[in-house]
Amino acid sequence: MAHEDAADERRFGGVSRRAALLRGGAITAGVGSTVLVGAAARNLFSDGGGGSVIDVKEHGAVGDGKTDDTRSLQKAIDAARGTGGIVFFPPGTYVTRTLTLYSRVHLRGSGGDATTLKLRAGANSAVIESDGYAKLAGTRSDDGITLFSVRDLAVDGNKQQNPHGGYGLRIYGYGYELTEVIVFNCRNDGVVSEWGPTAALPTGQQMESRLSAVRSRENDGHGFHFTGPHDSLFLNCLASQNGGAGFRLAGESHGTFLVNCHAWGLRQDLSFDLAAPALGCVNCYADLNGGVGVRISRNDCRWMSGFVLGYNHPQEIGVQFSPATQADEPAGCVVDTRIVNCGTAAVDFGGDRGASIVRASVWQPGAADEQGRHIPGSGRGWMGKPARTTQVEIIQELGNPEKNLVVSPAFDLRTQATPSPPDDGSVRVFAREANGKTQLCALFPNGAVRVISAEP
Repeated sequence: MAHEDAADERRFGGVSRRAALLRGGAITAGVGSTVLVGAAARNLFSDGGGGSVIDVKEHGAVGDGKTDDTRSLQKAIDAARGTGGIVFFPPGTYVTRTLTLYSRVHLRGSGGDATTLKLRAGANSAVIESDGYAKLAGTRSDDGITLFSVRDLAVDGNKQQNPHGGYGLRIYGYGYELTEVIVFNCRNDGVVSEWGPTAALPTGQQMESRLSAVRSRENDGHGFHFTGPHDSLFLNCLASQNGGAGFRLAGESHGTFLVNCHAWGLRQDLSFDLAAPALGCVNCYADLNGGVGVRISRNDCRWMSGFVLGYNHPQEIGVQFSPATQADEPAGCVVDTRIVNCGTAAVDFGGDRGASIVRASVWQPGAADEQGRHIPGSGRGWMGKPARTTQVEIIQELGNPEKNLVVSPAFDLRTQATPSPPDDGSVRVFAREANGKTQLCALFPNGAVRVISAEP
């Protein structure tokens, strides 16, 4: 053993294999690092258990960006299928058709800047697809693969040479991990995940998937199209410049949390599409140029401590409550966020069905008159002056409630022509100008107007 450690220290630059493993580091391609192939890769990744470590190049893969490596790559993955284990991809660009992934098989690249799986021209399919995906998709089955992972590599959908379709990853399964994966340039969605509604699993298994530092960009469909498994976790993920939504969560994805995730892009009209119940977004960032930052269409969704940034586009909404297929949704949602510079509206409550709480610090561009000039008091532009008022709310521990008052800013009603009557059972309050004086008026459903107060 001492002789082997000494040899390993020479091989790994003075660090024994055991020390490298204890430090949790993988030695991959990069500046000042060592590229491991063959036996060295097997030694580094081995954990002393029954799993195997398989180098794709030992099965004939070339990785030169030209050769069709499909057969060699699939042969390496199939070799790990029986016992489970790691399939290692040394640095290179591996041209491939669809690769089928199985339970307990773990794909490991040498970093997103070093290992790329590129869809072969004319394949018009997914680069990586779970075993049985075509049969299971849309069935709401509790079947599918489990306990697998993909990390430290890039997936190129090569949409320029796949005009009829193409995905990065398509998964029907649960209990898996995607980490430090870059998915880009797909004709359809970047990452697709689906699973059924099963709530209980055998002891030792888990329903949740975990996506950490996954980037999905420049795809013609959604960046992430996630419809299960439920109760999953997205951490530090990025969706940018996609043709659909950055993050679309629907179907059986309820109970999923997104933390520190960011969606942005000039061509990405919807940043976060929350279309499943009880989704939670914490400290996420919706950055848009036209379209919608956060769309909520199901009950009990939360957008907390986030930031929504518009670009003063003429059709742009920060947070939108959108009607769902169910008559009583969305309802019971919580929004607590900062919303800046959205050209149409900071918050659109049109689809809200009640029982929701919305707290927003808003910085809006304001309205323009017929000559296109900013109307004073109707907001402020992107380069406008700082806000005049800060809202303070103290809900407990006041020393003297009668004197320590909590003050919120007043609001102004801008004078306008008489609006259309409200719905039955309601009254619309508005301001108008008559004979050069401002009046505060109430408008009733039958069209009657009553002056509440008038300027002296």
